[in-house]
Amino acid sequence: MAVELDTATLCDVVRALRAGQVSSVELLNAQLDRIDTFNPSVNAVVAFDIDRARRTAIEADEARLAGRAFGPLNGVPVTLKDTHETEGLVTTAGAPQLAGHIPSLDSDVVAGVREAGGIVFGKTNVPLYAGDHQTYNEVYGLSRNPWDPERTPGGSSGGAAAALACGFTTGEVGSDIGSSIRVPSHFNGVFGLKPSWGVVSGRGHIPGPPGALAETDLAVLGPLGRSVDDLSMLLDACMRIGGMHGVPGAVLPPAAPVDLGKLRVGLWATDAVSPVDQATLAAVEGFASSLAAQGAAVLADARPAVSSAELYDIYSRLLFAVVGAGFPPELRQELEVAAADVPAELDAGDPGTFGSRNTRDSVSSHLNWLAANERRAKAQAAWANLFETVDVMVMPVSQTQAFPHNTELGYADRVVQVDEEERAYHELLFWAGLATMPLLPSVVVPLGAVNGLPMGVQIVGPRWSDRTLLAVAKAACEALGLHFVPPPLVTG
Repeated sequence: MAVELDTATLCDVVRALRAGQVSSVELLNAQLDRIDTFNPSVNAVVAFDIDRARRTAIEADEARLAGRAFGPLNGVPVTLKDTHETEGLVTTAGAPQLAGHIPSLDSDVVAGVREAGGIVFGKTNVPLYAGDHQTYNEVYGLSRNPWDPERTPGGSSGGAAAALACGFTTGEVGSDIGSSIRVPSHFNGVFGLKPSWGVVSGRGHIPGPPGALAETDLAVLGPLGRSVDDLSMLLDACMRIGGMHGVPGAVLPPAAPVDLGKLRVGLWATDAVSPVDQATLAAVEGFASSLAAQGAAVLADARPAVSSAELYDIYSRLLFAVVGAGFPPELRQELEVAAADVPAELDAGDPGTFGSRNTRDSVSSHLNWLAANERRAKAQAAWANLFETVDVMVMPVSQTQAFPHNTELGYADRVVQVDEEERAYHELLFWAGLATMPLLPSVVVPLGAVNGLPMGVQIVGPRWSDRTLLAVAKAACEALGLHFVPPPLVTG
């Protein structure tokens, strides 16, 4: 076959299809063979729609032979995260109560991918209701990192990122409210984009509940790929004109010209609220230094005029208001009783307050939410002022690289090893919230392997600068020689 699934990008595959070097049927069969061989060791792809995919692949091949367009994705077989409702294909969001849920309607993202010519043949694993930094559930079990099966692929798009790294698919669409696109991209060595909030329609994503139409605060849907160009291609497919809430592509500003020699880069390499390990610090600072060597001006003290603890507290309040809204009534009643004993003000930088803050914010009143939203507006203004002095911010994706599976304890009781120190598991949310709370876009670029594991960096830009942010990432990758590197796959 003319396409090498170890390393081929989505754009490579589309070009090969267009040139007649491979057919959609051949690609689908090769991907399924690869899944049969390697998926048992990672458990990334968990549900299939093979018969329909084969029929659609035949239609795509016939269309190309007849000279008819089959959309920009041109008949590429892809998997999608098991949170996107997919007509006729079981969609569980990792929840046992949805183990038999077969939607009668595609989500807007699935519809966009199909309309663009993508062939959805399978679903990738997620944690329960996409609510963890690891990927495991009672329906499909534990997903593993293809670089080291004893470590997590991240979450909640862990199955998506692992499948992409393994060549089971060449494109995926994840969702992100707590770095659920960005951490899996970082942990598996792939590219990921968390778009500006509001760019891609969330209709048909679980959570919220099946059938929900309202957009969820903070949450976004966005692409994962093996190159920056892959992200751009999938973003266009996801921004479906006619979708319930998506912003038509013409509204999102086109990319501004990028000259690395004139780029102004803010560097936020670690923070007292969530310190990163030495390997991460060195990688992020090294990336910034490499940009400086290309002529970029790097400002190591660039920060919004709001403390990091305040930014984290605002994010936490808004995040757990979203999480709590999905709790069943009986649990909310228990939390409301418990929240009556929680002080109104708690230090977000104190790991011991996490459970109490979670309880308080999960049953937040609308009045308290409005107060937090006003604090967000002030933080957004501070970020906007910062972006008058820098074009992008460079920062870690997480405190560490992929860590060993840690699923026995509850979320609030888990820790992550950061060099010689145990840090609270919830601190994974800090580096997520810096872009999520103010609704900013963030792109993750893989820097290669460090100590045998992938290392990524996130680049954050002003709201609605998604296309320019991708152009910055592409220019950096071309100048610094950064590209996707496949993992050492094993059978079994």
